Amino acid sequence: MAQERAWQGRTDGSSWMHRGLIRVMRVVPLRVMYAFSAIFVVPFYYLFSPGRRHSYRFFNQRLGYSPLKSFVWSCRNFRRFSQVILDRFYMYAGGKFEFEIDNYHLYQDFAAAEPGFLIFSAHVGSYETAGYTLVATKKRYNAIVFSGEAETVMRNRQKMFKETNIRMIPVKEDMSHIFLMNSALDNGESVSIPADRVVKGQRTIACNFFGSPANFPLGPFVLAAQRDINVLAIHVMKETAKKYHIYIEQIQGQGDTIRAKSADIAQKYAGTIEAVLRKHPEQWFNYYDFWNE
Repeated sequence: MAQERAWQGRTDGSSWMHRGLIRVMRVVPLRVMYAFSAIFVVPFYYLFSPGRRHSYRFFNQRLGYSPLKSFVWSCRNFRRFSQVILDRFYMYAGGKFEFEIDNYHLYQDFAAAEPGFLIFSAHVGSYETAGYTLVATKKRYNAIVFSGEAETVMRNRQKMFKETNIRMIPVKEDMSHIFLMNSALDNGESVSIPADRVVKGQRTIACNFFGSPANFPLGPFVLAAQRDINVLAIHVMKETAKKYHIYIEQIQGQGDTIRAKSADIAQKYAGTIEAVLRKHPEQWFNYYDFWNE
C-alpha cells in the first residue's frame, strides 16, 4: 500500500463535533475526558482502525517486544494518541500545560541571530501543543502544515498561533508554500517542517531507522544542505496529564557534496526520533506502513 494513500492526515470528526468538544472541555476536567475516551472511544478505534496493525508491528518488529507486550503497548499507544488529541482541544478551550525544555538555549541563540534557521519536527508526541504556548518573541516562526486539515482545527490553530507569533504555511498543489518558505528564510525567520512523512510526488532518502531502512522526504534535508543554515530537531513528548517535555537538538551535517551532506542530516534527524522514542515508545503516531514492507 502506498504511503500517501495510507496516511489520512486529517483529524476525525465533523466541525460541529469539534465545536461541541471544545465547549465540553471548558467545563469537564481533562482527566475525566481521558477516562471517557479510554473506556468508550479508544477500544472502538483499536478494534476497527487499520492503524492497530502498524502500531503492533512497531513494538513487535522495531522494539523487539513479545506478542503480549506488543499488544499491551499498542493499546497504550492508542490511549496516548487520544490524550494528545484531547489536549489540543483542551488548549482551544483555554487550557494550559507545563513544559520542561532541554537545550532551550539552542533555540534562543538561533532566534537572536540574524540568519534564518530550520526546525525539523516529526509525528511523535504533540509538537503542535508547544506552539500554542511558547511565544516567538525575537523573530517570526513559520510552520509548514497540511492544508487538508479539518476546518475547525485550522481556524483554532490560526487563532492560537496568532498569539504566539507563528504563521501557518499550508502545503498546496501549486507549490506556493515553497516560495513563502524560502522568503521567510531569506528574511531571517525560522521555518518548521515535519520531515518524517512522504507524500505523493516527493523524492525520498533511505535512513537506517530502528534497524531497517525507511524512506524520509528528501526535500527538507536538501534545503538545509544547500542553504548551509542551522537546523534544530524539536520533539514535544507528553509526560503527565498536564506536562510536556520538549527535546531540542542541533543537527550539523557533514559531507563534501550537497548529496552527502543531505544524507548525513537526514540520518542524524532520524536518530533524534529514534532516541526520543526509546524514552517514550507509546508516542509513535505514524499509523501506516512507515517501512514500506
